[in-house]
Amino acid sequence: MCNVVPLFRPEVVKEGVHPELQSALSQVIAEGRFIKGCEVAAFEKELCLELQTHSVVTTGNGTDALLACLMALDLREGDEVITPAYGYPAAVEMMCLLGLKPVLVDVSWQTFNMEADLLKDAVTSKTKAILPIHLFGLPAPMDDILHFAEQHGLPVIEDAAQCLGAEVEIEGTRRKAGTVGGLGCTSFFPSKNLGCWGDGGAVFVNSDDEQLTQKIRMILNHGQRDKYLHEILGLNSRLDTLQAVVLRHALKYLRDANEKRVEIAKRYQEELREISQIELPPFPHNPLNIPNVFTIKVKPQLRQRLKSFLWEKGISTQIYYPLAMHWQKAYQSRIRSGSSLTNAEKLTHCVLSLPLFPSMEKVEQDRVILALNEFFRNHE
Repeated sequence: MCNVVPLFRPEVVKEGVHPELQSALSQVIAEGRFIKGCEVAAFEKELCLELQTHSVVTTGNGTDALLACLMALDLREGDEVITPAYGYPAAVEMMCLLGLKPVLVDVSWQTFNMEADLLKDAVTSKTKAILPIHLFGLPAPMDDILHFAEQHGLPVIEDAAQCLGAEVEIEGTRRKAGTVGGLGCTSFFPSKNLGCWGDGGAVFVNSDDEQLTQKIRMILNHGQRDKYLHEILGLNSRLDTLQAVVLRHALKYLRDANEKRVEIAKRYQEELREISQIELPPFPHNPLNIPNVFTIKVKPQLRQRLKSFLWEKGISTQIYYPLAMHWQKAYQSRIRSGSSLTNAEKLTHCVLSLPLFPSMEKVEQDRVILALNEFFRNHE
């Protein structure tokens, strides 16, 4: 179908390759520094400064970042990690691969994120960590989660793959999402707030624990501190130099890009608020949120019809996520439910994500808004 409004569009497709970026890429190609080039370390330092955290360690993808965090905590087989039942299951998958027991708790109907009040009933003597997911650009209630974790002596790993640039308020102080737990991680998948041209990820070490930073670097490098000396079990996961060049360039425009995301979310809120048959996400009521996608809720019996109608109008949508984690066949025998999972189950039947990306033109926004209004006028 021609002239489709995509769910997201890499900025390079719209604007073309910036001359400065083209020059930097050409230099790497000419010199052949494809692995461990100096741009990788430079990007880590620049992102660390942007996030105002202690250190950033890049990885081959966001899933490896989660795996490295779990491995760095020296968790043992059978140890439990509490995480939400709704979201992409990369963290649960990595827990299962390590022989850990994912303990799933329900999420807030309004924010899609882990309900902190449910932690008290999910925790046991086997609980060794908490792993909240900041979903759709809406940070989890980290103040409450951290308070609970401190009371129980539990480390916190934040999955910030969908909210880079968003902020949380901890004891009255704003801090970047992903930097308030002991460890955080992100993905640089092209659709993320900060995306590259392939796969990439990073771990955030949010304390001055240099030993922990060094351990994570070793884990990501086959367990090596020095070449051919394998001290611990590890994996092979690194950000390649060309992706680091792309990310250094994109990082310069991250704040502007995030502001555009917020502007589009505000327009959606304004133009769609009169449609009583849908429930809008909490943007922009909280100024700390940076929308990654704009996810509405619609009656289950109308969702597929709406999705098909929008596609006929040349508008892409996505259902994130059609199955709650405890319904996924791969994990059913390996998880424990730490609470009832009512909201997680209901959300799978009613969520629908609309296009939202920084280069989205007003005419594209108009098409989405007009199509939604047209559909629901016919379904009143």
